[in-house]
Amino acid sequence: MFKSGTTPGGVAETVAVDPVLLAGQPNAVDFFFDTSAQATDYLATQFGPYPFASTGAIADNATYQGRPLGFSLETQTRPVYSAVRSSTTIAHELAHQWFGDSVSVADWRHIWLNEGFASYAEYLWLDHLGTRTLQRSFDLDYGRAATSSFWRVVVADPQRDTMFAQAVYRRGAMTLHALRGKVGDDAFFAILRTWAAEHRFGHGTTEQFIALSERVSGLDLGPFFQTWLYTPAKPTSW
Repeated sequence: MFKSGTTPGGVAETVAVDPVLLAGQPNAVDFFFDTSAQATDYLATQFGPYPFASTGAIADNATYQGRPLGFSLETQTRPVYSAVRSSTTIAHELAHQWFGDSVSVADWRHIWLNEGFASYAEYLWLDHLGTRTLQRSFDLDYGRAATSSFWRVVVADPQRDTMFAQAVYRRGAMTLHALRGKVGDDAFFAILRTWAAEHRFGHGTTEQFIALSERVSGLDLGPFFQTWLYTPAKPTSW
């Protein structure tokens, strides 16, 4: 089933939902349409103008050997969902339109620039909805024990087998929240918007992001990023 229109902010939108999903969730089309519209417009206020001509969603009853796949993909302009997902997942996948699809990574070492940023969009979205504060989201992720293997992944240079480890997503998001606290709101959002604008339809690296953060904030952030991105241990000060 299809639904087309525009977001309140004027971005063209199309949603398609597998009819099989409607049997259990008859409001799925409106849910995807409304949530995608709201998230697209909201994220544009945080990251800068939406980088493409249209937005939306494709929700499929995707299974493998009779079992749900259980994941989503940030395909350009219309993320693909393997079933009906939470609004937080929708915000995550739509954030990839800025960080992943418009600004791509130069190579896989820098994947946190996609997944950490999209995970931070979850923080922003939940705070926007009034569901959970930014600090609470950070605290929940940071609350992992220092002995957890989670902290042993080098986020800015994950290896093949840990490229999509939770640390790349969640420690990536924590890095951005900690950066916001370090440089202040104005500089932080200037960094995100400048990154999205200067690298639009191109590539980026961690080193370029660090250089931009220092340029915008006027601070020496080498030790900060060393702690958060390159040190395989739980940060205790930054």
